[in-house]
Amino acid sequence: MNVVQVGLGNFGKRHLDAWHAMGYGDRLWIADNDERKWAETTRYNFPKDRLVKSLDDVIDKVDVVDIVTPTQSHFALCKRALEAGKDVFIEKPMTMNLRDAADVAAIAQRTKRLLQVGYYYRYHPISERIKRDLEDGTLGRVRYLTGNFFGFKRARNDVGVTHTDGIHFIDLFNWFQGAVPVEVYAICRDHFRRGLEDFSIVLMTYPDGSVAKVESGYVQPGRWKDKVVPGALTSKDIVVVGEKFTAEADFETESLTVHDAHHELRDGTWAAIVGAAAVPPIEPCSPVQMVARELEAFLGSVASRTPTAAGPVESGVHLAAIMEAIYESAKTGAPVKVRVG
Repeated sequence: MNVVQVGLGNFGKRHLDAWHAMGYGDRLWIADNDERKWAETTRYNFPKDRLVKSLDDVIDKVDVVDIVTPTQSHFALCKRALEAGKDVFIEKPMTMNLRDAADVAAIAQRTKRLLQVGYYYRYHPISERIKRDLEDGTLGRVRYLTGNFFGFKRARNDVGVTHTDGIHFIDLFNWFQGAVPVEVYAICRDHFRRGLEDFSIVLMTYPDGSVAKVESGYVQPGRWKDKVVPGALTSKDIVVVGEKFTAEADFETESLTVHDAHHELRDGTWAAIVGAAAVPPIEPCSPVQMVARELEAFLGSVASRTPTAAGPVESGVHLAAIMEAIYESAKTGAPVKVRVG
């Protein structure tokens, strides 16, 4: 399969590295209208005749389109690629709004093309371990999930911090739960007065009554040097509280602790029963490796013509509906139902 990567910005560099790590360097085109960014390809001795300014310059030569551009360009690029008969991998969020997300999902269905949205935290060994422990009942029924995805770094100008950072853990928690929240309550703040939030706390209620909280922001001090954004300090950690065990994970240190902790009713009192904590070995997985793993999964779906793991409805339309509910809640100060059709 021949591939064109559209966009060579900060995260586009990770995609470039991932495609080469996967052995696709000789089947890859790069499309970016800013020729200054093409310099990123020199470390791979990338052929100049496979550097183009536009998707249209190469769309007839490729099978797959990888979109890594600012969010406001996603809809038009995705529509163009799907209607040209190409399978599409697109970085999150899939679109700016719910209307465009629904249109993309409909186009993908009509054209019978496959689309996967880039939520690479699903592909970290920590997430995969927690997902297995939830599916086999090790943790027990989920009571609460919480995640922090924040830190000092430059603020994106296309979408707010919930839409670019918090959404990673919103998708991850939906994947863990196998469900979409029925209601959200959110607090957002725009300290920089840009019309985009730079701080948010989102509470989500799932159909089974469990609750999740996701905090994101550019104003909170993170604990670690960011592996993606140069010079930034970040925290990316989650806790999944089950009836039997609790999983506590830090994606920056790539550590997972499973606490043997639960409550039992003893003599009329709910007593805390705490056993030994387990620290299972976790295979290190860099951002480039996570991107490569999700791209490999996508290409596997393309080859077998089977649905992608994070498809246009589950990780496009549903996430867009959640985001609209979040912003409505932040505006009204009240909980908002999530409408997913």
